[in-house]
This record gives sequence, structure tokens and C-alpha cells, in this order.
Amino acid sequence: QQTTTQTLASFHPQPWGNAPNSTMGFDLYSFDTPNEHQRGVIKAYFRVQHQSGNFSPFDVAVSPNLHTRTNASGWSTLVHILERCVNPAVLDTPTEYRRFRPDVEQDYSLFVGEEFEPRGMPPVGPEKAQLLSMIGGGGKVTPDFSRCAACTKPGASSRCARCKVVKYCSRDCQAKHWKNGHKKCCQKAAQNCTLRSVLNGGNDYLHITADECAAMARGLRSCGERSDPLVKNFLVYFDSVAQLGGCFLG
Repeated sequence: QQTTTQTLASFHPQPWGNAPNSTMGFDLYSFDTPNEHQRGVIKAYFRVQHQSGNFSPFDVAVSPNLHTRTNASGWSTLVHILERCVNPAVLDTPTEYRRFRPDVEQDYSLFVGEEFEPRGMPPVGPEKAQLLSMIGGGGKVTPDFSRCAACTKPGASSRCARCKVVKYCSRDCQAKHWKNGHKKCCQKAAQNCTLRSVLNGGNDYLHITADECAAMARGLRSCGERSDPLVKNFLVYFDSVAQLGGCFLG
């Protein structure tokens, strides 16, 4: 049992500190959770992850959104390549607003259970039960930003004017959700924020748009380092999340 726990624990990333050294890292999560019609995208991504040795059952069990990570040194290298190979207009054109990743445990606490689990992710095998037991059971929150955060109804049409992420199907649901906790964790979207500033910033979990992800994938595809494992990983990742609403970087 001890050996199994140690092996599974090795899948867990070390906690990121604030010191600027190689143990600090960056995590990226897709905006949308994968669905059946995106199965080809997901299979291609995990095939590259597995070939590069980055694939972990822990990532699939813990994160319902498409996820990748690298340490501070790897991220710094990647950003230098992106700044050289991506169109400067993409890097330096400010967005009207840029969203922060919501507090999913607070804002999407109702999104638990099989109904909300992504349909396009690969199975994680017999390790799943052990992995879930390590993180406190199988009741993980699976946010779906297209649904009403207050009642989980699909196809919600209105959005919180402050954070620009959380959606609602009615004014009543929005008022209820605000009172029940969104008021405390709602983070106002950043204004006039460039992609370059996000890439060079801290672990803020700011949103990178789908178009920006597609542009970064094009840049990496044309760079001289495209055979490097780090570049190959992020090329496929940005290609994938460009079809999943972009990603949050933190």
C-alpha cells in the first residue's frame, strides 16, 4: 500500500511557491470541458502527452478541463519563443476585457456528478479510485461555463457584468447566486490587457482567447524549435484549446 501511494503521489505536482526558481510553475486549463464531438482533439492531445512522458492519470482524474503545465524555466523559454514567432499585433493588441478563472468550488458547487463529467476525456484505468481517494473522494466539481451557475440549466444567455464568465438563465437566478456567494468571490475582468502582458505576468489565471491560442499554435509551428518536446507539447495544447474556448493561465 505504501509503495502504491508513493507511486501515485509522484503524479501530483509539487505546490507552486512564490519564489522565482525552477520549482515554481504554470498551469493551463481549457475554458470549456471536452465533449463527444471534440474526441478527436482530445485523443491527439493525449497521444502527444503520452509520447512525451507528460501524461498522468492524475491529471485526467483531477481536472475536467484540458490541462498542461511546465515549470518556471520551461515557461520562460516558451515565452521567449512565442515573442519571437507570434505576430506582434496578436501579442500587443489589448483586449476590451480579460476574464479571470472563477472560483469553481464556490460558483459551481452544484456541478457535481456524472451528468457534468466531460464526455471526451480518456478513461484513467484502475488507478482512478485510488487517485480520487487521495484527493478526498469522487465528488469533484465540473464547471460548465455555458450553463446557469445557479440552477445548472443549459444554454444560459446572460452573463455577470463584472467577471464576464459566470452565466445565468434569469434575473432571479443571478440575484440568488450573488447572494449565495458570488458576491464574495466575483473578480472583475481586467481591462486593456495584452497577450504579451499575460504571458509575462504572474499566476493570475487570466483567460487567453481561442484566437490567441490559435495564433500561438501557428507561431510555434513555424519556429525553428518545433521539434523540441516543450514546443511540441504546447503546440498541440494551444491547437486543442483553440477549439475549447481558449485557456486560463495560472
